Amino acid sequence: MIHSKKKTSVMGRAARKAGAFALCLAMLAGGMTFSGSLPTVEGDSAGLLAFPGAVGGGKYATGGRGGEVYHVTNLNDSGAGSFRDAVSQGNRIVVFDVSGTIELTSNVVCQSNITIAGQTAPGGSGITLKNYKLGLGGENVICRFISSRPGPYKATSSGNDALGGAGGSNSILDHCSIGWTSDEQWGLYSKNDNYTLQYSVIGPANSWGGHAKGVHGFGIMLGRSNVSYDHNLVIHCVSRNFRGKVPDQNAADFTNNVIYDWGYQTTYGTIGHVNYVGNTLKAGNSTTGGYHYAQVSDNENFMLYLTGNRIINKDNSVRNAENANWSAITYGGSKSEATTRSDTHFAITTNGEDVSTALTVESAADAYEHVIQYAGNGISSDLRTAIDRQCADETKNGTGSCSGTAAYDSTVTDLDKYSIACGVTYSYPAAVLQKTITDNDNDGMDDEWELLRGLDPNDATDTNGDYCGEGYTNIEYYINDLTVNAFPEGTVIPSPEMAAIDPISAFETIEAESFSSQSGVVAEDSGNGGTNVGYIENGDYIMFRSVDFEDGGKSFFANVASTVEGATIEVYVGSISGTPAATVAVPNTGGWQQYTEVSCNMKTVTGTKNIYLKFVGGESYLCNLDSFVFGRDAIPMNGNLITDLYVLDETYFSSWSLQQNLADGALLYGDRDVTYVGLPAELSGAEYIMTACDAKNLTTDLVTFTAGADLSLYVGMDVRVATLPGWLSGWEATGLTYTNSNDVQYALYKKSMTAGETITLGQNNQASGCVNYTVMAVAAQAAETTTTTTTTTTTTTTTITDPITVVKGDVNCDGAVKIGDVILLNRFIAEDNTITITDQGMLNAECDDVTGITGNDATAILKILAGL
Repeated sequence: MIHSKKKTSVMGRAARKAGAFALCLAMLAGGMTFSGSLPTVEGDSAGLLAFPGAVGGGKYATGGRGGEVYHVTNLNDSGAGSFRDAVSQGNRIVVFDVSGTIELTSNVVCQSNITIAGQTAPGGSGITLKNYKLGLGGENVICRFISSRPGPYKATSSGNDALGGAGGSNSILDHCSIGWTSDEQWGLYSKNDNYTLQYSVIGPANSWGGHAKGVHGFGIMLGRSNVSYDHNLVIHCVSRNFRGKVPDQNAADFTNNVIYDWGYQTTYGTIGHVNYVGNTLKAGNSTTGGYHYAQVSDNENFMLYLTGNRIINKDNSVRNAENANWSAITYGGSKSEATTRSDTHFAITTNGEDVSTALTVESAADAYEHVIQYAGNGISSDLRTAIDRQCADETKNGTGSCSGTAAYDSTVTDLDKYSIACGVTYSYPAAVLQKTITDNDNDGMDDEWELLRGLDPNDATDTNGDYCGEGYTNIEYYINDLTVNAFPEGTVIPSPEMAAIDPISAFETIEAESFSSQSGVVAEDSGNGGTNVGYIENGDYIMFRSVDFEDGGKSFFANVASTVEGATIEVYVGSISGTPAATVAVPNTGGWQQYTEVSCNMKTVTGTKNIYLKFVGGESYLCNLDSFVFGRDAIPMNGNLITDLYVLDETYFSSWSLQQNLADGALLYGDRDVTYVGLPAELSGAEYIMTACDAKNLTTDLVTFTAGADLSLYVGMDVRVATLPGWLSGWEATGLTYTNSNDVQYALYKKSMTAGETITLGQNNQASGCVNYTVMAVAAQAAETTTTTTTTTTTTTTTITDPITVVKGDVNCDGAVKIGDVILLNRFIAEDNTITITDQGMLNAECDDVTGITGNDATAILKILAGL
């Protein structure tokens, strides 16, 4: 298949991905076996639900996806391991090693890009916050299985809320429990758009709890736009069950909810446009009026899509049937059904998609049963918190009433009017301070769960991998699986178990098309009759499960083809996030089927790991990949003077390189944009090592190499280094200096080396207030010689020799295969007339099984050196 440079359209790319899937099926039918699951067709997370079962305006929140896993390890108000600390920084998935009640000393505010996985708390009923509220200060939050029940303990005479905040856009709250406050239970409405509250309990309010206005315990302030309230239980709130805060013509969903035992008012306020669909309003012991779906204010923006709701009495008899909705609306001013009614739903828009829950509602009767069975903080009905189970029972049986913590006062007639139960006390969940799962690597996932999915329970780096290619990270699959019994059957399908597979050797060729999962690539027929991975674009990746590196792999080799410049392959271990273990550039090979081998060193990888190859580059197709393999040994760098150069720095190794022709303006470091200034004449044109500046932080040896010829070795030390490293002892202080483009001055130290001598350069000996050293080499001055004329007699001798024995790779015939053989062969290929190779050496150089000496023979010798 011939590649085109033209960028594919979205439609075209979807088509080629579908083609990839079809090809994979065909390959399976032909007998090819994949290690793991079939490659996913859609690898992007765009359009991926926040979690299975997520609906409405916040259904596409990503929370802390791809971020660090933070463990809540105590019930303290603050400090390391506390819930407050956990949500104080973004890009986190918060898991709980403890459960119970946290006594807050102030409101706790959640920042952006966080997933709160309360379902991981021991016991299955999340965590409960007391005294102060949970606030959303940031956006893109996924908050699940959390109870915020402040109680009266820190409330003022103006009341308190259970949940609020200045943020909350693009968020979703699921299976939460919110109540026991004397103002609103839910007070998140003023500056937030595109969020969802679902399967949660709102109430009971503390309707007689010291508020200056007396009986005062309200439900929900609903706003601002493109928000969805679905399958919630609003219970024992005297009013505002909900009060609209939907300005202008913004839209909101209020669908499949249950309001039980309101006092005197259900819904009113600034409504804007609301989809009011499939709800059940059930009167209770405190209900004295407000037997309507909404009290419509005299506002031209107030519009309702009203259908499928019902009002029932506490004995479940029908007061207003589902087919008579408009008979249960109270109008204010000049409003009427004609000026309020919409016969079509209002769109709830997220990223251009209508995600309104009005499109997916079930009947009010079915929703009533599901809310009673599943709403609230608990991973199953029986594991919900005590107050949530109580609320479900009272709703079902028509019992209970509005209540408050203050003592009964006979002078307050509203207490009797609304049957307020006075002097109630609140019971909070007891502490559980021990983990109930086995998690040896502390990655937040149960070891047994990991083993069933082919993950390594001793590898904490696999949390952000995607073992089955469905788009979630591994930790998300795990926390989502915990919620299977928190929803109606079939809503959450457990993540697939993976059959155990035999590890594949890192040191034997791995065909690119044998990936376990992928994003964006296509397996296609290659010109050599096999198969390669192609149609690769920026950000695409392929993943291989269970690659066995045994005691360690240190190098990477890949067969690639491309017609563009600037593409790279990044090698990741365990997950596709973080820092790559290796990065190798892909050259323009002149054709999509013109393959060449590229290689690089990498951070040492040991044991059995999942490996990701991620492709990075511009907007065009990047490259084809035929196969790859890892090497046991590092690949040495070689120059004219410095040979067998091995970087011992495993932290910043990718920043080291060997360069030629040193001059002012050249870069000093591979990880800093600073250049040489004022180099001494002695170093003009030198061969030099571009070191890693950050390697100054290390306390180990950094590099070792062999002199390929007699040379003078120079090391430039930052003059701010207070004490020279011990390995410089005995070097000559030359008195020469130079600076860099940041005006840092270096002093030069010199050492003479003879050809074949090996040296190791150690640490910088200082990390702060300085930069790392630099290294240069120049050829030693030739010794003066006296020329004499000698008369010789040439004698020709005929010698009978034994048959030639070929030692592959031993080009210089010294009895061993070394990097010097590669250097000698490369010089021969480059037509260096100063060297010769014997007939024996030419036979030994034939290493690629193809007649004729080429660069492929040199590459083959490198593989011999790398143990391949």
